[in-house]
Amino acid sequence: MTVIRICLRNKPASYLRIIPILSALTMAIAAFAGWYAGSSAIAIPANISQLNGNTVIARVDNINNRNFSTSVEATILSCPGRNKTLTHKTPVAITITANDYNLLEGDIITFRAGLSPIESLGNPNEFDFATFMRRKGILYNQLLAPGEYSKIGTGHNILTISRTLQRNVINHIINSGMHPDTQRFLCTILLGDSSFLEPDTRQYYSQAGISHILALSGLHMGIIVGIMFMLLKPLCYFRLRRLRIAIVIPCILAYLFVTGTMPSATRSAIMVIFILIADLMHRRNSSLNALMASALIILAVSPNSIYDVGFQLSFAAVLSILLFYKKFLCVSPRKRFLHYWVSSLTLTSIATLGTVMISAYYFHVIPLLSVVSNIIVLPFLPAYLCVALLHTVLLCAGVEIGLLSTLLDISTAAIDYVAIFISKLPCSSLSYIDISSFALLIFFTAFATFSLWVYRKKFIYAIVTLSLILSASILNLFEYMMLPKSGMVIQNNYTATPILFFNGNNCKVWCADDSIDIDEFRRNNIGFISRYRLEPVEVATLPYTSSGCFINPPFAFIEGKRVAVAANTALRHLHASYPIKIDYLVITTSYYGHITDLLDTFEPEMIVLSGGIYDDTEARFIQEADTLAIPVHNLHTDGAIFLKNGTTN
Repeated sequence: MTVIRICLRNKPASYLRIIPILSALTMAIAAFAGWYAGSSAIAIPANISQLNGNTVIARVDNINNRNFSTSVEATILSCPGRNKTLTHKTPVAITITANDYNLLEGDIITFRAGLSPIESLGNPNEFDFATFMRRKGILYNQLLAPGEYSKIGTGHNILTISRTLQRNVINHIINSGMHPDTQRFLCTILLGDSSFLEPDTRQYYSQAGISHILALSGLHMGIIVGIMFMLLKPLCYFRLRRLRIAIVIPCILAYLFVTGTMPSATRSAIMVIFILIADLMHRRNSSLNALMASALIILAVSPNSIYDVGFQLSFAAVLSILLFYKKFLCVSPRKRFLHYWVSSLTLTSIATLGTVMISAYYFHVIPLLSVVSNIIVLPFLPAYLCVALLHTVLLCAGVEIGLLSTLLDISTAAIDYVAIFISKLPCSSLSYIDISSFALLIFFTAFATFSLWVYRKKFIYAIVTLSLILSASILNLFEYMMLPKSGMVIQNNYTATPILFFNGNNCKVWCADDSIDIDEFRRNNIGFISRYRLEPVEVATLPYTSSGCFINPPFAFIEGKRVAVAANTALRHLHASYPIKIDYLVITTSYYGHITDLLDTFEPEMIVLSGGIYDDTEARFIQEADTLAIPVHNLHTDGAIFLKNGTTN
């Protein structure tokens, strides 16, 4: 920039004209550098063969208590059983098969290592859990029973202290007399811990277009800063305005520390602090520069944050507001009432449009009535957060006021009602939307050209924007038309072996070895359902007959393949006059016999082992199949079987 300025010092008009182009180029280079840094920041593999079987010592970094288990992120610090010390600390994911509420961040535990690499289930178009954990620096996991580990001490760092403080505040909220829904809602919007949120609640808020209030981000930080400025307003009467700013800044840092330094909250806090420091030093501030600086600091500290969905949504929403809000707000501030509602409508619309493609890419939904739901909810959110903050502070001090609890219960129920009511309207959202990565990149390019059109007012930019949007839409449509219109998936699952089959829009699920929650199945397979436009997805009513499919347990004929499912041990007592030739013999977790017991009835081309079979039983089945010279497809290690138009993928 400086070199170009020197070259054009005699042509200031030319320099002013290229400033927007140079700024856009700088942002693009910075974004590419951030992406490259995130891609290059990979976890260091450990020699788990030297760790496994030995007692290790680890520090607990993060804890999430789920319905019947506790998910722990820990760092192995040492292995006393080895002659040599560890060359580097090894982050691991531990699942405890029970809820341990006494375990806290910073605790030092010891256990016998039995680590295994983290692998995704291998189902088509599923969420890539292994990549997600790798970007967090975690490559290995282990399952522990409550008696297989013990706490031997405590060792804190700045992060664990922050998480411990967050956990203590959460415990005060959970132990209060408020309704459980209110408790979970407060833990989410005040402290950034979304693990308490029910999946149905997430879905309702997403379809209503107000899921952003569930993420601790710039909206919440702005409201909280506004509350602090209002409380410190008397200082202005004594000409201590700068002192008020100086007090607010450490308060923001303290609140960020209590929230466990969540990425979205960190970005918002850094951005606000940049603006306040500029005001404190009587320097001209730029919200756009503050946003870029906050992104730079976050990515410098944690490059993998660029892959965080919350970071992307928060950054895109704020960037859209900063670029377009003043350009599209056309009501004078003198008309206060009209200005308030029009500005709210404009702000909501811009933030929604700025994040709609990212939301569709990750969550496969485009809310159509988000403007309506936001206009209803957002005006009351500052008052709600004010009461929630006051009540939380009193709870931490050991005081609970019943009136405040009741008020928050009623308010939370009202917000939930709005979300549920709007989400259930026929035209509330477009669900099961699928957008490819390349199409998303084209949409981002269209966003840039649209920005140029807004600021430069050149018709060519509008034409390019429309052309790019049309190209992305055609590309997405072409990719869908190339997909197979029928298929079968024998899924990899920890608890059951669901078989999904579809022909056109007719999609059914058959699960012979266990009952299946179809709503949970849709959530877990939303990527696949959206990709192939399979809605509705229903449980097959047995016996089932349709075009290209016949099911009469334990037999099925799907996509030209003969399938038999050994869902219980009673099958080994069946005897046929001659074995029935089948393509796949699926052995589930409910079968406790031997493969040879089934060969009097079936003559399989391939044995398929369920992903939920225990390791020792799995090894026995594989050894039996090898002895019988029958090929084995292990869903646990080989992933799902996906037949497209009768051809295995």
